[in-house]
Amino acid sequence: MASSEQQQLASRLDEHHRPETNGRMSVCRRCGVITDGPDGNHAPRERELARTSQWLDTQARIRRIAGARDRINR
Repeated sequence: MASSEQQQLASRLDEHHRPETNGRMSVCRRCGVITDGPDGNHAPRERELARTSQWLDTQARIRRIAGARDRINR
């Protein structure tokens, strides 16, 4: 059974993007997290939590920087 932290992180990933798998492997090509099937949702393992959380934080930072650049260039 997944911990509440795993479930919360899986929800954050699913809100961020749909898993992109090649249909054979249940690993998202975009973030590298295990999914619960080729067409399923993210299902991070306990040992992936720190890296995955850091990946999501980095993606948010990249979006903020891009948004700031867009505002400056207007």
